Amino acid sequence: MDLLDPQCAATSVGVANPLMMHLVTTLLTSYCNTSSPDMWPEDYGPLALEYGPEQYDFIVIGAGSAGAVVANRLSENPAQKVLLIEAGGDPPIESEIPGLLTSLQETEFDWSYPTRSNGNSCLSMIEESCIWPRGKLLGGSSSINGMLYARGNSYDYDNWERQGNPAWDWQTVLKYFKLSEDFQGRDRYNAHGVGGPLNVEPFRSPRKDQRMILKASEELNYRQVDDFVDGNDIGFGYLYGTLKDGRRFSTAKGYLTRIRDNLHVIKHAVATKINFDAEKKAESVTFVLDDMHEMTVNATKEIIVSAGVIESPKLLMLSGIGPRKHLTNLGIPLVHGAPVGDNLQDHPAVPLFLSLEDQGKTNESTVLDGIYDQWIHRVGPMGMGVLNIGAFVNTKRNAIKYPDVQYIYLPVPNFSRFGARYKPGVRQSILHRLSPNDRLMVVFVAALNPNSRGRVRLASTNYKDKPFIFHNMLSDDQDIETLIRGIKKQLEFETTRSFERSNAKFLKVDLPACNEFPYQSNEYWRCYVRHMTTTVHHQVGTVKMGPPMDPTAIVDHQLRVRGVKGLRVIDASIMPTLISANTNAAAIMIGEKGADYIKSNWNMRRYVRAG
Repeated sequence: MDLLDPQCAATSVGVANPLMMHLVTTLLTSYCNTSSPDMWPEDYGPLALEYGPEQYDFIVIGAGSAGAVVANRLSENPAQKVLLIEAGGDPPIESEIPGLLTSLQETEFDWSYPTRSNGNSCLSMIEESCIWPRGKLLGGSSSINGMLYARGNSYDYDNWERQGNPAWDWQTVLKYFKLSEDFQGRDRYNAHGVGGPLNVEPFRSPRKDQRMILKASEELNYRQVDDFVDGNDIGFGYLYGTLKDGRRFSTAKGYLTRIRDNLHVIKHAVATKINFDAEKKAESVTFVLDDMHEMTVNATKEIIVSAGVIESPKLLMLSGIGPRKHLTNLGIPLVHGAPVGDNLQDHPAVPLFLSLEDQGKTNESTVLDGIYDQWIHRVGPMGMGVLNIGAFVNTKRNAIKYPDVQYIYLPVPNFSRFGARYKPGVRQSILHRLSPNDRLMVVFVAALNPNSRGRVRLASTNYKDKPFIFHNMLSDDQDIETLIRGIKKQLEFETTRSFERSNAKFLKVDLPACNEFPYQSNEYWRCYVRHMTTTVHHQVGTVKMGPPMDPTAIVDHQLRVRGVKGLRVIDASIMPTLISANTNAAAIMIGEKGADYIKSNWNMRRYVRAG
């Protein structure tokens, strides 16, 4: 205890000092174990650099929501050597704490893609650019997202099959959702999985705000839902999360923490090109390690691209697979002409700002209580990012079983970070309406079935340059009208007894460009939607799956890239159309199903009949 004596003037007879040291030691142990390097797979990069890379049966590019799944499943056969290449590194402590999810944006763990202005959306953002966060670390975006577990509507997947993609219907993909899942709770519909790698459980969070919203939805006669996993995702209810004991459970934690000897992982390695032989078979991957060392590694069987909706099309185009004219203009030798990068889709969203009853100023004591509760008991306000509420509605008719709008509720204790991407004038106008004592919630209104389509294109042949993202959000007027209907439906909540009891009121944002229109008129909301557009991070579709007669399709229903051999894309970029929910669970399902197709093609053990 001599360590404390010169730094602490308080007198102790000896008992208090060891108690204090025990408290400090307990806190430090919990803190350090949150994301210990021992949790994550060993980095094979230094060995590959020293001795040269080995030859592998399969190479998987990207350790994200789908790639981690594919690498794990392929390595289940000990006879197969698998290499997983990841551009980022291990998840930091902030990734593990649900309440700190936004702190990873615009850091080294986030690709932080700027989008190109289209003059019709994101008009109040700096340079009219909506920034798209995507995970650049083990687990990919599953390590930085809101952790909500939602599968979507059965119609979404049945529609994929109707478009010419056999065995992608709801009943078939349900098997793969269940295969991945280890559900911790009561399964009312026999729709959850048990024993899979991905832990799914309820959030450990305060329930007051959730109860307020759900009671209001009940007053407004919205369907009350026990569980959103049976393919009928319309109504209001609680969502589960990809969590375990109050901490994030990413695909890195579920699929990569206990890897087999036949799976190697190289971190901080950016794939720059897939190389083909004379028969157009993918034979090797060139990558740059630690931004310094270029290396090439061979695959004897297949190369799987799971780099995500932006990086997957970028890598294909750098490798010579993409729009013929675009690649020719950049001087990239053409391997196969295809509309790679087209069909980009996202759920366009706009924020509404809800002021809740005054809770008094947050003082140092309450902050410390929250920190203690999280580190020791894994409960409290830091255990929640977005509220775990499923809110899926059809704004035209409540009785219709297919939603067109989703509401996402985000408590914002520190509002300044949320406003950081808005232009200074807009940022000031948002903050000006709020007193220091206001407790705030951002309600995102997201259009689930957008008609607008964007595209991704290379900025240059340099792998370091971020691609051009032409998101084209709100280029179709129907998307604007859907958002306006969704806003009006959400404003009705303010009239309920539940909201009145909490003194919950929506705040007006003083947008100079929209002040010429009567407040809450259709004209005002149309202006508001175009200026306050944002993303809820559900981008998909840039390497579209489709039948041979579909000229816009890049991969077949087994996710094989057409026009070449030995190459697949397995991630959310293959979705032909966007599902009507959060996309992470679906990306994991795609990883499971894609891995099963590979096993089938190479006569390896399969878990589920893939069709």
